[in-house]
Amino acid sequence: MRPPKYPLEPLAELRHRNVDQAVRALAEATRARDTAERKVLASERDRQAHGAAAESVRRVEAQALAEGGLRAADLARAAAWEARIATEREAMTSAVGRARDEEADARAGEVRALDAVASRNAEAKVVAKDRARWDGAQRKRAEGREEEAACEAWRPAKS
Repeated sequence: MRPPKYPLEPLAELRHRNVDQAVRALAEATRARDTAERKVLASERDRQAHGAAAESVRRVEAQALAEGGLRAADLARAAAWEARIATEREAMTSAVGRARDEEADARAGEVRALDAVASRNAEAKVVAKDRARWDGAQRKRAEGREEEAACEAWRPAKS
């Protein structure tokens, strides 16, 4: 006689596939968060480099002004340059803010994916525990049938 098949096998397979799918989604969310972190670092690095370069130019211009090497037209260009630098600084600060927002969203997505993995794992464990109980009950039934068959085999025949 063929042993009975676990009646919830399709559900167990579905739960296992759901766990795998949730783990893949977590991996994607982790990659997205990592990319967002790198983007934040890069935009902050760019902003700092821009600020350092601007400060270097300011020092050179201040030195030239102190030595009397600048004319009125140079001072007007310096004012226009400062306005452009301020605009660029604002754009870079805005880029850093957007990158941080994206990073926060990516972190939230990673947390949601982690929660989904935990939930799917819990669902799969419920079916696995049920299967273990079912397997135990099947074993007990089989042992009982074997024991009964053994008793029948050794029982003296009635005459």
